[in-house]
This record gives sequence, C-alpha cells and structure tokens, in this order.
Amino acid sequence: MKHFTKLILFSFLLVLAACQNDTVEDTMQQEEVAKAVIKVDDDGNVIGDGKLAKDELMFNENSENLVMSRNNASFQKTNSSTSSTCSVDLLDTGLNSVVNIEVLAKPGANAYFDVSLDGGESTPAYCSDRLPSLGADDDFIDFTAVSTYDDAILEGGAFESVYTNPQNFDKVNWILNNIDISEGSEFTYGHVQYAIWRLIEGPYVNDFTDFLTQVPGDWRPAIDNAKGDEIFELSVANGEGYEPTCGEKLGVLLIPADFDNVQALVIAKDIPEAEVEECDDCIGKVTDLTLNWNWHDDYRVRVYQQYENTCYAVKVFDDVVGLNDDIAVTGANHDGSFGKWLYIYVGNCYYTKIKTNCYLNIGPGYKSGVLEVVSGTSSHGGELCEYIEPAHYCYWW
Repeated sequence: MKHFTKLILFSFLLVLAACQNDTVEDTMQQEEVAKAVIKVDDDGNVIGDGKLAKDELMFNENSENLVMSRNNASFQKTNSSTSSTCSVDLLDTGLNSVVNIEVLAKPGANAYFDVSLDGGESTPAYCSDRLPSLGADDDFIDFTAVSTYDDAILEGGAFESVYTNPQNFDKVNWILNNIDISEGSEFTYGHVQYAIWRLIEGPYVNDFTDFLTQVPGDWRPAIDNAKGDEIFELSVANGEGYEPTCGEKLGVLLIPADFDNVQALVIAKDIPEAEVEECDDCIGKVTDLTLNWNWHDDYRVRVYQQYENTCYAVKVFDDVVGLNDDIAVTGANHDGSFGKWLYIYVGNCYYTKIKTNCYLNIGPGYKSGVLEVVSGTSSHGGELCEYIEPAHYCYWW
C-alpha cells in the first residue's frame, strides 16, 4: 500500500513539473529580458541567448532572399513615433459643401467669433484672412466649406485669390492642435488669431485689436504682440508639413462667394478617434508581428522563420535598425503564419528566438532580449491582447 501511495505521489509530481515547465521557462525569460543588453565577444560578435539547437535552422541557397509580404511589398522597418493604423481624409470637411452662417458673437467666448452653421450649435471661429471684415450683424450668408489641405486655395484653384500665403495652413493646423488657450494657460485666442494673420497675410501692422480680447482695449501691444509672435515662431519651427490625425482637429475654411467684401473664416473640426480593435488571445498561429528595437546602437537585423514544416530558413526582414525603430514582419508560410519560431540575427550572429505557434500566449509587452512585441495578429484570434506573464502554478484536477 505504501509503495502504491508513493507511485501516485511520484506521478503527481511528474504531471506538475511538466505542466509548469514551459510556464516557468517563459517567466524566467521575461525576468532576464527586463535587464537585457546586447553583449559582444572579444571579436565584436553579438552573443546569443544559447537557445538555438544544432540543425534547428538550416540555410540553403534561397535563405538570403528576402520574401515578399502578402501585399507584395517588402517588409520594412517603421518608427513607433509615426506609425499609426489611423486613416484620415484631409479633404473631408465633415460639412455640407455650402453652409449658412449666423454670427452669434464678436468676440466669441474663446475665439474671434462664435458662429452657428446651418442653425446648429455655437462654433468658435477665427478670421482666416485679415481683410475684409465680418460684422456681428452679418448673418445668414452662405459660405463654401473647403479643407485647409485642398488645392482649391492654391495657385490655379477656384479660391487662389483669397489668401496671400495659403501654403502656411499646415502651420495653422499645428496651432489649432498644439496651442492651449484654455483658462489659465499662457496664451489666449487673441494670440492665436494674431499668429494666423501673420502666417497667412505675412508681415502686417497690428493696428486693430478691439476683438483680440474680450474687452476692447485690453490688448497690450508690447506683451501680447510678443505672445502672438511666439506662437508664430513655434508653428514655423514645428508645423512644416503638419497633418492632423485621428483624435485631432482639422482646419476648415469657410469662404463667402463675395470674398472681396466679406471675410472668410477658419474653424476646427474634430477628427474622430481611431476605432479600437478588439483583441484576443493567441489562437492558431502568429501571422503578423511588430517588434520594437530597444537598444541605443544601430545594428543590421535579420529575421528568419522555418519554411513550412522544414528546418530551412526563410528571411522575412533585413535592415539596419536603431533605437525605437519598429520591425514589422508577416508570416511567409502558405497559411500566412511564421510556424513555431521567429529567429532574430543581429550583426552576423544568432541573437534570440520568439515562439510564434501560440503555445505561448504572446502579445504586446512580451520581450525577448532587447526586442519587445508592439502588436501582432494570430490566424484565429485576430489582434493580440497584451501579454500577461504566466502564473507559477497549474491545476492537476
């Protein structure tokens, strides 16, 4: 009986050990990469993690040919500061092509004007040019809505004669998205209007300041002109080529038919937030991964996978990467997957490998060496959810 009891206990321990093996190994790996560095030997070769088995990955005459992605574009590195899944049509004003405007207030609550478009709610507005003027009683006039990125305002366009410097509306958009004019902030709507005039009209004498402040006469030329100049300089330094994205604001021009006698306006329209994709566990096999390079030195990085179920290498990425560059790769197998592993070579040497068969619930936040998963998809689960470090236990009953 005692012998039988010992056998049962021994069997239980074997099951427990087998169950915990992968979990403990993965957890230990995450603890190691928390302080990961790139180490080199005396000859300057990168030292790998020692986990590549002999003959696990073999190279043939085709292994150094960079395969093409499913959309026939070479795999490329990106930069995490500019990469985005958001798509914005900068020509879409979100308005009817012609809107009827009622001036509700001049000055507005926190803008040069408060106007109503087609009888709607109050909308803050600025002068998009300095002259002519639009009065507080100039109501129910039709205006054409045009994006500040529309070629119609440039030379050869329908509204080419409205603005002196229409090429500067990228900087106006930068201002609309980056200058805080909320209560207690450094700048006011008057400083913003001053900067817009200077950008679009060019140098001018600021000799009409009544509506740049809530109370006519409160504008202090020595102080407030300098604040407007500061916004102007910031926009010139930072706004060249600026394009708003999801969750930001698009400058929309409102141009009257009689623009020689009625002032054109600019308003800020909200661009919808990017849709949040539902995520799931890694189910099936990993098909796409974006890895972030978290190391201060630039290195040539090559990424391989095994071709189908063989041990022969297929190269899915090859480029020089630097700090915070993203490495985006897509599976090269017939089902669009990577198979069991991705193999990362740094310089001329193997560095580390990443499990991609979903036995590990990989996702954003998972790390291997100085590489961190930023995003990815699996064949049956779609977008990968954040990686959660496995627990150190399992249930046997």
